Amino acid sequence: MKVYTDIAKVKAEWDRFNVSDFIHSTFLEVFYINHPKIKHLFVINKDMRLYAHIFELRFDKIVRYLRNKRLGLFVKFLKFDVLYLTNSFITNIPAFASKNKINLDKFLSVLQYNYTLLVLPDFVFNNITTEKNEFCKIEVEGDMVLEIHNKWFNIDSYVSDFRKKYRKKIKKFLHSSSEIEIRPMNTNDLVVYSDKIKDLFSEVINESKFTGPLFNTDSFLSLIKKDIFKVYGYFINNDLIAFSSEIHQDKVLYSYYVGFDKSLNKTFSIYARILLETINNAIVLKKDKVVFGRTANEFKSNFGAKPIKSYVYVKASNRYLSIILNPILKRLSIKKWTKRSPFKDAHKIINKPTH
Repeated sequence: MKVYTDIAKVKAEWDRFNVSDFIHSTFLEVFYINHPKIKHLFVINKDMRLYAHIFELRFDKIVRYLRNKRLGLFVKFLKFDVLYLTNSFITNIPAFASKNKINLDKFLSVLQYNYTLLVLPDFVFNNITTEKNEFCKIEVEGDMVLEIHNKWFNIDSYVSDFRKKYRKKIKKFLHSSSEIEIRPMNTNDLVVYSDKIKDLFSEVINESKFTGPLFNTDSFLSLIKKDIFKVYGYFINNDLIAFSSEIHQDKVLYSYYVGFDKSLNKTFSIYARILLETINNAIVLKKDKVVFGRTANEFKSNFGAKPIKSYVYVKASNRYLSIILNPILKRLSIKKWTKRSPFKDAHKIINKPTH
């Protein structure tokens, strides 16, 4: 097993393995080039490919997840070098391919770089072997997923399956956002609106509870050259007020990075319209489901999305740090929210098979 930090040294060999679009070298190279401040790890042997990151994480905002707020006074000043065993910019899609379970102890023994916290998403943890299972299991906000039903052929047929209260709400969103022009963005658009995209993205990301390394929206220029990635612009009088991005993989549509003008959101229902446009795209393209991601769970449940429980497994790099951190990690909890049920009680439709 070998670990590289320079993609040029591994690129020729990397794609000889059966890798998906999400771990193909040309896809990973986009993140590698546009995020030079983090350490990119390319782990390789004859039976496995694994992409991971080491980055500095500040705990300023983690206090929102603490049941004991007094601990927050201490935690918010901490920062760690996190070894995160997946692509930290696409956290709900595996960034590995392996014929067998990954030997975590072997990987850590050949790793030449320091870290203070090891973090494994559940889909990685379930595919490793280790003799020292000393991880702290933490529930994180789950992906919100909407199953797309066979009978839906446009947004109207989707809305017709809603209970009256929610149908009225959706129609209100559509009415208040009717002035918005929505169109796919090409490379020229992304260059022209580059600064605006950064500003809109900052408006959203600055209020997020907890984030890893900051995604560089300049990555869009390279990503949209790939068939699986799309960016849409939302305009009023030719002024960009929002953008959304999607990843299309087989029968699944992943809703990814968005940005919007929060001062206009209440008037024009921008975020609601982004969700509706994403759903419409999935219906038109005959996808099986939309994976919305981990934010604004209660709001997304108004659109029929349901949460999928998710966990991360965290382990400090040494025993002494574990003694300090484990009591804090065990007190982390996700915020409770009210799950909405917008569909009619008689809503019984056979789903397409899930891929």
